[in-house]
Amino acid sequence: MALDTSEFKKTYVYEARAPVAEVLADLKTLGELDAWAERRRILMGIGSFVCVCLSISFLILSQWLLSAALFATSIALVILWTRSKHTDLENRRYGLVSTLLQRFQVDLDANAPVDVKLDLAPEDDARKCVGKLKRGRWDCEDFTDAWLSLHGRFADGTHLHLSVVEHFQKRKRYGRGSSGKMKLKTKRKGKTLLQVGLRVKPERFPGLASQAANAKKAVRLPQEVILSRLDVAQDRVAMRALLGRDGRDWVVRRTKPTSPSELVVLPPNDASRVVTMMLLSLYQVLGATHRQAPSPGRKQPPARGSR
Repeated sequence: MALDTSEFKKTYVYEARAPVAEVLADLKTLGELDAWAERRRILMGIGSFVCVCLSISFLILSQWLLSAALFATSIALVILWTRSKHTDLENRRYGLVSTLLQRFQVDLDANAPVDVKLDLAPEDDARKCVGKLKRGRWDCEDFTDAWLSLHGRFADGTHLHLSVVEHFQKRKRYGRGSSGKMKLKTKRKGKTLLQVGLRVKPERFPGLASQAANAKKAVRLPQEVILSRLDVAQDRVAMRALLGRDGRDWVVRRTKPTSPSELVVLPPNDASRVVTMMLLSLYQVLGATHRQAPSPGRKQPPARGSR
């Protein structure tokens, strides 16, 4: 079933249980919707600027009514531009889901649907606020934005769960600048948590729980990513990682330089690569159970003193 854009615009939350191909088609539609919203806001900004310029020109020519009408139009366009901010979706979010689904599509069970919940509402939406407090002279607002939950099943029967949560804080205070005027100062800081989990049948991976002590040895993550939690149980493994540096500064995928001599400033976090490495690390933990298990039909060496 195709994406109902009118329903989506009510909450800006995309939720679906469908085959991968259908979800990818919906994400493409979201991208087109976002592109149109971006163009519309750009046109509003240009229109407002043009109206201000024309208003000043007609004011010089003593065309008072026309100048006032153009100025009012400019103000109206600015108000519309501000109110339409929520329609400009964050490209990274639906882009990350699309990239990961395309990357994992070959390994996912073709007959099993994926469950996706993607929250594209602004990160500082009122419903995401979890607390307001005052720290010194700063007025602070804390937000928790659990914007992605994805469930799927691989062809080998392993169940995948991926989630992304962003925690961030907005700060503001009024202070007197060097000129003596009162100014509003603002700050933002936050972090991004990625969690990947695999659920398996215990009989396929005997002794999985015993791998808990050595599981960290199998983890391979980029240097800037911090492993915050690793859980190993009889029927599941899960990993939580914290994106390093400014955790909210990430890209879907780093672009490769066009030539070896090209100077490239790499962003701190390549989110799709981090998720892929987390998933591969978890499969390394699962694989350790087979490496330690005795081969079928192989006799166990006799215990000492049994002879």
